[in-house]
Amino acid sequence: MLNIVTGTENNPQAVLIRSLENCTGPGRITRLLGIDKSFYGEDLVTSDRIWIEDSSITPVYMAGPRIGVDYAGEFWKNKPWRYYL
Repeated sequence: MLNIVTGTENNPQAVLIRSLENCTGPGRITRLLGIDKSFYGEDLVTSDRIWIEDSSITPVYMAGPRIGVDYAGEFWKNKPWRYYL
């Protein structure tokens, strides 16, 4: 999986990357990008192997209901907490 933790320790916040253009599924994405278990815990601020770059692209974000969380109940599964471009 490709998850980027954005919060401090004990403050669960993260961005979960689940698809890229023409590539869906977290396993496929990491294989495509050459990311393996050795990247676990990598600090994106200091890493020479992986980083996030700023670009001139202004993405258009959309939100929708979460997927695969039916167990959470009607209120929580329908929260528009799934964001995509």
